Amino acid sequence: MSEGSLNWQRNNFAAVLAVFLLCITFAFTNPFLPLYIAKIDGMSLADAAMWAGIAAALQGIGAFCSGPFWGMAGDRWGRKPMLVRACLGGATGLLLLGFVTTAWQVVAIRLFIGIMAGAPAAAMALVAAGTPVEVLPKALGRIQASILGGSAIGPLISIGFVALWGYRTTFITAGVLMFSGAAVVMIMIREPRAALAPAHSKERRGMGSVLRTPIVWAALGLVMCVSFAGPLIQPILSPYVVTLLPAGTNPTVTVGLMFFGISASSAIAAIYAGRLITRVGNLIVMPVAILGVAAFLFPMGFVKGVGILAVLVVLMSLFQGLLQTCSVTLLPALVSAAALSSMFGLYQSVMSLSSSLGPALGGIAAAHIGFNAVFPIAATLLLALALPMFYTFKRVATKAAARTSDGDLAQV
Repeated sequence: MSEGSLNWQRNNFAAVLAVFLLCITFAFTNPFLPLYIAKIDGMSLADAAMWAGIAAALQGIGAFCSGPFWGMAGDRWGRKPMLVRACLGGATGLLLLGFVTTAWQVVAIRLFIGIMAGAPAAAMALVAAGTPVEVLPKALGRIQASILGGSAIGPLISIGFVALWGYRTTFITAGVLMFSGAAVVMIMIREPRAALAPAHSKERRGMGSVLRTPIVWAALGLVMCVSFAGPLIQPILSPYVVTLLPAGTNPTVTVGLMFFGISASSAIAAIYAGRLITRVGNLIVMPVAILGVAAFLFPMGFVKGVGILAVLVVLMSLFQGLLQTCSVTLLPALVSAAALSSMFGLYQSVMSLSSSLGPALGGIAAAHIGFNAVFPIAATLLLALALPMFYTFKRVATKAAARTSDGDLAQV
C-alpha cells in the first residue's frame, strides 16, 4: 500500500481541523469589525460601515489577484507549504488587527490577509491530491463542513470574548488561535509524493480551452450575479442592528447571534439542497432560490425591531445557502472531468470578486443614503441581474446540449 493511501485519513482530519480553526477564528472578527472601527477612530457607525466595506473589498481583491500565483506555487512546491503559508498569513493579520489605531490600518491589514489567503483552497488541493478517488467526495465534503461550521460557531464564541475582554483582546486571541492551525498542518500532515486520485480522463484540457467555452462564461456570469447580495449587506448588518436596539444596549450578543444564525441556516440549507436539486433539477431550484433571497431581503430595510430582522435574516440565509449550492453543483456538468480544477479555480476567482465588490457597494451606499435603503436596493439588483442572467445561461445551455451527442449537460 502506498504512502498516500496510508496517510489520507490522517491528512483529511488534519486539514479539516486546520480549516475549522482558521474559519472559526476569522469569524471572531467579521461581525464586530464596523463596531471596532467606530470605536478606535471615533467615527459614526455609517462611516465605520463604509470603511469596513472597503476593507472587505480590498481583501477580496487581494485574494482574487493572488489566487492563481499561489495555485502555481502549490503545484510546484507542494500544497502543504501553501496551507501553512495561508494559516500563518491569516494569523499574523488578525494579530495585527488587535493593535491598529486608525481605519486605514484596518484596510491595509485586510488587504494583506487577502493576499495571503487561500487556506480552504489549499486544503482541498492537498486532500484531493492524496485521497483515493473512491472516497474523495467524502473527504472534500468534510472540508466544506469545517468551513461552514467554523463560520457559524465563530461569532457565537466571540460574544463571550468581546464581553469579557473587548475587541482588541478578542482580535489578538483570534490571531493566536489561528497560529495553532498552522501548527496542526506542520505536525500532522504528511503530503504524498504523488496523487492517488487518478485522472478521470486522458483528455488534457487547460484553462485556455475552458475559457473558450461559451457556457462557462454564461455560468460564471450567473454565479457573479447571484452571489453579491449576501456580501453587500455584510458590513452594514451589525451597525444596523445597533440602530434598532434601545439606546445604551450592548449589541455584542445580538450581533453575534445574528451572524451565527446566518451561517448556521445557510449550512443547514446546503446539507439538504443536494437532495432537492437531484430530485427536481438545478434549473428549477435556482430561480426559486433567487426569488426567496430577494423576498426576505427587501423588507429588512423597513423593520422596526431586531426580532423581525433576525427572522428575515435567517429565512433569507436559508435561500442563500440553497442558491450557493445550486451555483456549485451547476459547474461540474459544464466541462470535461479533466478540466474541473480550472472550472473551480475560475469559480473561486468570481466569488472573491463578488465578496469584494458587494461589501464595498454596501458600505458606501450606507454612508450616503442610510442603512434602510441598502436592503431593498440589494434585493432589486439581485432580481434585475440574476433572473435575466439565469435565462441567458439556460439558453446557452440548451444550445450546448443540442450540440452534445452524449447528453453531458442533461444533469444541469
